[in-house]
Amino acid sequence: MSLNINRRGFTRVAASLPFAGLGQFASAQAAFPIRPIKCLVPFPAGGTLELIGRHVGQRVQAQLGQPLVFENKPGAAGQLAASIAARAPADGYNLLLGNDPAFSIIPALGTPMQFNPETDFAPVSLLCQASLALVTASDFPAKNLQELLTYAKANPGKIAYASAGIGSQHHIAMERFMGKVGIDMIHIPYQGIAPAFNSLLAGDTKILFAALTLPLPHIANGKVKALAVTGAQRHPLLPAVPTFMEQGIADYVISAWFGMFAPAATPAAIVKHMSSVVWAAVSSKDFIDNVLLKIGFELNSAITPERFAAFLREDRQRWKESVAQIDPKKLVQ
Repeated sequence: MSLNINRRGFTRVAASLPFAGLGQFASAQAAFPIRPIKCLVPFPAGGTLELIGRHVGQRVQAQLGQPLVFENKPGAAGQLAASIAARAPADGYNLLLGNDPAFSIIPALGTPMQFNPETDFAPVSLLCQASLALVTASDFPAKNLQELLTYAKANPGKIAYASAGIGSQHHIAMERFMGKVGIDMIHIPYQGIAPAFNSLLAGDTKILFAALTLPLPHIANGKVKALAVTGAQRHPLLPAVPTFMEQGIADYVISAWFGMFAPAATPAAIVKHMSSVVWAAVSSKDFIDNVLLKIGFELNSAITPERFAAFLREDRQRWKESVAQIDPKKLVQ
């Protein structure tokens, strides 16, 4: 289903805008889309975000009449792809699949960036979210959070925890947790969550946070244990694993997210059209049940495209508050 902007409506809108913006709105007057739409993926090929993006692409192609074409641009925790997308032509044919590190966590760290996550993009739609699981090696002497706290307090600075790197959501989540409960563990950063998780399986580290996709099969076969999940409710794939709040850790809810963005100057009518088509796909029962839940992801149906921008502002504020409570020395190489 291509987008045709009514000529009379276009004239009214264009008349109220500065002359410099007319060219962009004129280009939106034509049918959209008339060619494939490129989506930049900020991670190597074969990752979870690309997988989800391709499922979305399959479901929206019939409505758009054109395919989504994915191009991998990994680097700098998602910043490379975002910086390229921010400067791409704002014609509706350039999109970005983004997530919380580049849009929320890195800004909270005060790291210089080549783009502004608040002003350089038009949010299109939330795609999905993921609770984090606190997982340990199978031989770790704790079956729940209280046993972990007892053991960690008796062995300060002796437990090695892994993360996807300094400043990653896994790192910030763990440091925030330790600060809340008063324990101290050794941070071992890796270049990505996959090698961090492999270190746990190999016995080099003993504990980490990870989105459910990675540890689920290993929890099932007993190679790792899940002590808690960061969601507001238990995850349906881990119904026996309680939340942090259930185990007495108040105000500790963390949800990683993936979303779709366009360059900020993309015509509003095109952004709205893409938002409608994408949201219809990702919020459908079929997508949630047969794509998201099977790989440990979820979707808060209240975060509609109209609510997505406000959600992003709130997410940035949450991470900013979390980072502010961490010793700055733990946030540098």
